[in-house]
Amino acid sequence: MHEHESNKSCQCEVCKVRYFERNNYYHGKMLNARDLAAEQYYFNEKRWLINRTVIGWGIVCGLEVSLENGCLVVGRGLALDCCGHELLLCDPHALHADKVAEALGIKSDQPSEAVRWALCLEYCECKTEPVELRSSCHEERGREYNRIRDDYRLSIRPFDDACPEDHDEECCPYEGLGREISIHQALVQRSHRCPKCKDCECVLLATGTIKTYPGRGSEITLDDDYWKYRRIVYTNPALAGLVRCFHGGLAHITEINWKPGTHYDVDDFLYLLSKEYLRVTFDQPMNQHTVRNPRSFRLSLFISIGDGTCPVQYLIPVERIEYEDDTAVYYLDSDCLEHELRTSCKKLRKAAEVELVLHGSMVLDKQGRALDAELIGDFPTGNGVEGGEFITYFTVGP
Repeated sequence: MHEHESNKSCQCEVCKVRYFERNNYYHGKMLNARDLAAEQYYFNEKRWLINRTVIGWGIVCGLEVSLENGCLVVGRGLALDCCGHELLLCDPHALHADKVAEALGIKSDQPSEAVRWALCLEYCECKTEPVELRSSCHEERGREYNRIRDDYRLSIRPFDDACPEDHDEECCPYEGLGREISIHQALVQRSHRCPKCKDCECVLLATGTIKTYPGRGSEITLDDDYWKYRRIVYTNPALAGLVRCFHGGLAHITEINWKPGTHYDVDDFLYLLSKEYLRVTFDQPMNQHTVRNPRSFRLSLFISIGDGTCPVQYLIPVERIEYEDDTAVYYLDSDCLEHELRTSCKKLRKAAEVELVLHGSMVLDKQGRALDAELIGDFPTGNGVEGGEFITYFTVGP
């Protein structure tokens, strides 16, 4: 026999419990029900505090929602509510469409327009193992329960009453991150406000609509985007997986056959362009189509022909790009080299600057992730983020 008690309050601020106090044991101490209850309270409230302030709240795993034979079926799984309570479902649970309509106050014998609903998972406690209390004269003193079980309740609410404001699509809660303030400063500012949910003990599992038809009963549907209101707990394994997806295993440039920062005389530079070409080596196989895209590459010379004149940019076109064995070879336009560049370089009175750019966001690996192209210091390239620009400079001339 079970007796349920609802979660009485959702006042779950960081100071819901103003202080923690535990039993002090000593020889001869007599323990009563108050002492033992305080022992449970001490550890429960500490665990729930850590859950809600450190781990967060939402769905941890499972709790998939599906429609089967006119019923909403919730699979097994685990969630944490915004008060830190653990919500563990170990068996599938079904709600019939008629029960959903009844919970929303929709009469089954009257037609209705589509009504939006939200399926919530809530914490409650369940008293089990009833015992009869007797006095010393064997007279009954009433009933008590031997156990209190952490339990849950699946409930249907009108969509607007299910705290959708706690399930926004805000991309980044840190204003100015990476532009105006550092990551550490943003986190410090964020930590000034203790986490608090908006008076909502509901872990929202799914949303949808329901209509009733006299003689046919209720028809229930799931929203196509019902998943977007499923608040998720970012566990350590989940975060580690995201880090690996975005930053781990990215492709890098390990070397090029031109040494950055080198000064070349004109003949050596032209020989380099026309005979040795530019060779760029990656540390893993790349998507050939993206490597061979001529727009991913730019080679420019900034030449001042006369004294006091502004440098003129010469953009050297790419004739073709070949890719094999993790190395791309860039063949530059021979007509441009011989008829334009050679003539201009021979007139140089001072060194010209050469700029080499490879657009990392346009060059992809086999998994479709952009090249980690930023050259910071020495090879290999990379700052742990997809894309970026590989930029290096040379000089050529007298």
